[in-house]
Amino acid sequence: MRYRPHITLLFLLSVFTLLLFTSLLIPKDGLKIFGDMNIRFFQAEELFTPQNEYADISDIIAQNQFVNDSLLGNTQIDSTTLIGFDTIRANIDSLKQSVRRIEFPERNNQILYPVFEAMEKAQSQGKVIRIMHYGDSQIEGDRITSFLRNRLQKKFGGSGVGLIPARQLYDFSFSIFHDASENWNRYTLYGKRDTNITHNRYGILAGFSTFTAQPVDTARLIREKQSAWISITESPYSYQNTKKFDQCRLFYGNNTDSFSVKLTVNDELADEGVYAPTMDLHQIQWFFNEPVNNVHFELESTISPEVYGIALDAKSGVAVDNIAMRGCAGLVFNKTNAALFSELVKKLEVKLMILQFGGNVVPNIRTNYSFYERWFYAQLAFIKQHAPGVQIIVIGPSDMSRKVKNRYESYPNIELIRDALKKATFRANAAYWDMYEAMGGQNSMPSWVFAEPSLATKDFVHFTPRGAKIIANMFYNAFMYEYVLYGRNKSLVAK
Repeated sequence: MRYRPHITLLFLLSVFTLLLFTSLLIPKDGLKIFGDMNIRFFQAEELFTPQNEYADISDIIAQNQFVNDSLLGNTQIDSTTLIGFDTIRANIDSLKQSVRRIEFPERNNQILYPVFEAMEKAQSQGKVIRIMHYGDSQIEGDRITSFLRNRLQKKFGGSGVGLIPARQLYDFSFSIFHDASENWNRYTLYGKRDTNITHNRYGILAGFSTFTAQPVDTARLIREKQSAWISITESPYSYQNTKKFDQCRLFYGNNTDSFSVKLTVNDELADEGVYAPTMDLHQIQWFFNEPVNNVHFELESTISPEVYGIALDAKSGVAVDNIAMRGCAGLVFNKTNAALFSELVKKLEVKLMILQFGGNVVPNIRTNYSFYERWFYAQLAFIKQHAPGVQIIVIGPSDMSRKVKNRYESYPNIELIRDALKKATFRANAAYWDMYEAMGGQNSMPSWVFAEPSLATKDFVHFTPRGAKIIANMFYNAFMYEYVLYGRNKSLVAK
């Protein structure tokens, strides 16, 4: 049989023409057959319109495999001596190329100088200064925070996981094993709030815990003591400096009846005491002769005190807390009792708050986010008013993707939300770090998901532990870049 190529060509052209004509007849959103079943056909413009490319993140990954304290070395910093700033002056330009810098209002990068000074002096002054890392589910399980804590404690001293609630809302943390008796209840300002709670004494964690029912009905009170326990031990997955701590503090208040506490360390009774009723904030503090890696609390009372947190720290240095608020947009601070918030800030020696929010606003697609700017500014203003010595860094949302036809694309509103957060931040005279741009900007999340090994999960929202470590390293480098500039400026002033 004789082969006729022109017949084949005509056949292919006719098929192509038929498909093209069909694509013009079927709507872009597809043809609904019945129920939720939808038949979708390709559109003609898809053939001729170039598809959005996923962002190239190869340089980002490569740079964050080696920019690890390369300028400052791995030794702790002596608070009386600034090391190596002549070398830093020569190398700072090369570091700048691989760092997504923290942004400041009107380029006022001295906002963070009080934080740097406090970190340098913490060990020589024998005190613990605190950095509180608030965020949504992106930091859950101590992701991102744990890396930052490890690096800062290596530089400036310190140990322990920091401030934690009596009962965790999520099941797993990389840094500690934390268990509690079933009768502990935790009440928070975020998520589904318990409408039985009529006060606003939620403390600095935006939540408190009790082991008896709330609110207390004194008229029907059964005068039987109830007991509860909390157990905290080291995690094999944690950084070495997180495993042990030198002191422990339990913050409580609003106990209308006395309660007892027994503290056990290494299965041996370390302390026990009875604490009188009080409406005020109090702390129970224990110092250990040598670092410990586990504590067990037993509490007993007819009416539970409100427990606002447990701090596991060194005797001096830097503490970094992980405060994950699943589903939260960061709009909780001005809902808590201002006096209690302020008192906890003072007792905990808080110097810096990192607020990592915005991701939970993204699914609410709008064309204007001025409302979020106003609401978020109100949170920053509250912190500035009631924690006047605390500096703030806001970290905006990451890239987030949704599936459009057969590809993943960035949500169209991420940059609008980022801009709203940045405006609120600068208006409050705080600092901003752009995680969205740092990870590659538009359509970068698919590149993180499809990386080998994967750096983000298949929900195209959250980082894997490996990806979280890279993001944390990027932020740490940006933070230390500003510290380098602070040190150089300090050395120049001293001359």
